[in-house]
Amino acid sequence: MRRIDLNYILDIHRSAIDAGIRDEAKLRDAVRDMGTLEYIVDKANRIRDEIKRAAFLLYSIANYHPFVEGNKRTALLLAEVTLKECYIDANGQEVNQMVRKIAAGELDEMQTIKWIEERYKRAFH
Repeated sequence: MRRIDLNYILDIHRSAIDAGIRDEAKLRDAVRDMGTLEYIVDKANRIRDEIKRAAFLLYSIANYHPFVEGNKRTALLLAEVTLKECYIDANGQEVNQMVRKIAAGELDEMQTIKWIEERYKRAFH
């Protein structure tokens, strides 16, 4: 399993910001809480199960808001790339609603794991 580091998360965040609808270029490198990012990296690297790691990243980035902008987008992208040759089988509206619920504190990490487990599909058979 790929080791995660701060630069990896920052690169994903820049990609999320660059793909945004609004002009947010000045926010590409705007970290609100570097300590939170360091905590997320440390804990994520101790999680060996890819579903649980993806869920932790999705939950932590969306819920703890370490960036000034783009937390939900970054959280989802990190979860998706963590799943490697798999994907979350859900439509855009369902994914959007789930990530918003996490960010609002309406769902916890265990509910996030369950949601991904129920939608986890292999891209290739």
